[in-house]
Formats: sequence, C-alpha cells, structure tokens
Amino acid sequence: MNLEDTHLDVLIKAQKAQGITDRDLIKMAGITVPDLNNLRAGRREPTALERVARTLGLRSESVIALANSNWSAPAVALPATVLKFTTPFADMTVNHYLVWDPKSLKAVAFDAGTDADPFFAALDRHKLTLEKILLTHSHGDHVLELDRIREKTKAEAFAPEAEPVEGCQPVPNAKRFKVGALTITAHTVPGHSVGGTVYEVKGLEAPLAVVGDVLFAGSVGGIRSRYRSALEAIRAGVFSLPPETILLPGHGPVTTVSHELAHNPFFP
Repeated sequence: MNLEDTHLDVLIKAQKAQGITDRDLIKMAGITVPDLNNLRAGRREPTALERVARTLGLRSESVIALANSNWSAPAVALPATVLKFTTPFADMTVNHYLVWDPKSLKAVAFDAGTDADPFFAALDRHKLTLEKILLTHSHGDHVLELDRIREKTKAEAFAPEAEPVEGCQPVPNAKRFKVGALTITAHTVPGHSVGGTVYEVKGLEAPLAVVGDVLFAGSVGGIRSRYRSALEAIRAGVFSLPPETILLPGHGPVTTVSHELAHNPFFP
C-alpha cells in the first residue's frame, strides 16, 4: 500500500501548520524563488530539499528518502484477529478496523469507514459479536457508516469527549474499555482534531494502537492547532508506547512505533 503523503505533502503540511509564508521560507532557507518553484513542481534537488526541510524543523534525510521513493512502511504482520478495511472517500481512501478477542469472539470496531459491507461480512464469517464502536475523531470520512453499523449490530458507540457525535458516549482521556480479554485505553492526542484519540489495545500477541489521523506512516495528519504542542502530544501519546507497538492509522499503511521514531520526518 502506498504511503499516504509524498515529500511535498510533508513539506506543505509543516509549512502551513507553522504559518510560514513562501517569502519567509525562501529567506529562512537561503534558497531562490526558482528553487522553491522547482521543488513544488516535483524536482528533487537535494540541497534545496535539505535546506527547506531543516528550516521547517523536519528530518531532512527522511524527506529526501521520501522524494527518492527510498522510504517505505515496515512489513508488519497483523494478529489473526485484527482486520483492516480500506474504503474510498472522494479521491482518497480511509481505513477502519475490526479487532476481536479470539476466545469470547467479542469484537470492537475502530472508526466506521465509508462502506461497511466488507465489515459486516467479516462479522458473519468469524461469528463475532460487535460490542463497541470507538471513534478516533469525528471527521466525515471516519464516521460515514457509523449509523448503519450501530443500527445493524446494536453496539455501543463512543466518540472523543471534545468531539461529540450524536448517539455516541463521550471518551475522556485515559478511559478504559474491556472487550472480552482485550483491554483498550484511550489517549487524547489533539492536533489534527481537537479531540483526536489513540486507542491502545492489549491482550493480543502483539500490542496495537489505533491512531486515526494523529499519525501516518511517514507523516502526520494535517495539524490544525498549535504545531509544536501537537507534535509533543504525539510523542507523549504514541511514541511513549512500547517500540514494537503496531500502529493502525486512518490513512495509508500500517507501521510501528520503532519505525516512526527512526524515520518519521516530523520527529528529527
């Protein structure tokens, strides 16, 4: 699966989130207007890329690796009781997940995606009982099929406390859930959205964290609030998890804490 963001996406996200104009970026990075225009046109001149990345506080070697298609997500084998669904939304795709306890066959859904048919088929195929629906945030691509899933399964639905969703119970920071033998802990990580929530899952053969749009393989979701505070919230809420933790993002491929700590351009 392709990465969600290109090197240009990364540069634009970092520049926009910090409120840096093109004029200021050119001056701060010591490049020319043609240099910036060439970068925006997709040319991969390493000196200009490095200067712009460093000016924006990014890991320059990772930006250059992205530009040269030399960076990829790690090969991760999901536990047998974890399913990822990727559904279309406008000109992109969005991920949602189904996780269950193999003994009790009690399941939890993370986000709702835009087409629940494969999700319903998986519930039937594995003879699962959906107990809870946990939303990482309230953006439309993550909640489109929520009402349909609730109606069909009668599962309880929960949304971040700071992002109320009709029919959902609030999830404050540090709230815990039990689904069969699974323990799920909510970590509020604001930035992409005001109540963005990461769900840490324990009880399977590998630790998991469903991160929504807080973090992507090789990038982050667009940060809409205080940039530095948002990055520190990711460090506290995601990178503090065990390095082997598998990260399940809302867009793009699966990754791990250790891989993102070593390579994510937003965390030099």
